[in-house]
Amino acid sequence: MPGPVFLRGERVTLRPIEREDAHIVQRAYNEPEFHDGFLLNAPSNRETIESQIERREADDDSIVLFVCVDETPVGRVYVRDIEQDHGMLGYWLLPEERGHGYTTEGAAVLVDHVFEIVGLHRVFAWTIDDNDASQRLLRRLGFSHEGTYREHVFTRGAYRDTEHYGLLSSEWPGVDAVLDDWR
Repeated sequence: MPGPVFLRGERVTLRPIEREDAHIVQRAYNEPEFHDGFLLNAPSNRETIESQIERREADDDSIVLFVCVDETPVGRVYVRDIEQDHGMLGYWLLPEERGHGYTTEGAAVLVDHVFEIVGLHRVFAWTIDDNDASQRLLRRLGFSHEGTYREHVFTRGAYRDTEHYGLLSSEWPGVDAVLDDWR
C-alpha cells in the first residue's frame, strides 16, 4: 500500500518510500547506469534496500520521497544530511521515464519545501564529471557551479572528478518561476 502524498506538483506527486517499495529501488540500483552516480560496486538485494529504507525512515536528517506520476513511482528525490541549515539534494529516475521533466519538477517541489517550510539556508549537490543531464537539471533549478573536486571518487576502474553545485534560499525564485522558465 503506497504512502500518502506528501507534496504535490502540477504533474507529479511526492510520497514517502515504504518498505514494500524496496523492489522499485532495487530495480533502479541494479541498472548499470546507476552504478556511477551512486558509486555502487555490487548488486543490491531486497534485504539491503529494505534496511536502507528503514534507516532513512528513522533519520531526522533526511527527506526521501518517490516521484510519482498517476500514483506510480517513477523516481526518487531527496535532501539528506540536513544539518546546520543545509542539506544535499539527490535524485534518480527510472530509465524509461526520462525526458519528460519529472525529475526537474519533483526536485523543484522538494527544494521549494526545504527552503520555504523546513527553513534551510543552502542546498548543495554533486555529480560525476560527465553526468551532463544532472548538471543541466541543477542549472535549471538555479544552482551555481561551485567547483570541481579532482579525482574525488573511484568508479569505472579510475578516479573521477566530481562537479559541485549550490543554491542559497535567497537565490531561489520559487517552484513556479523555475518550471515556467524551463517550459
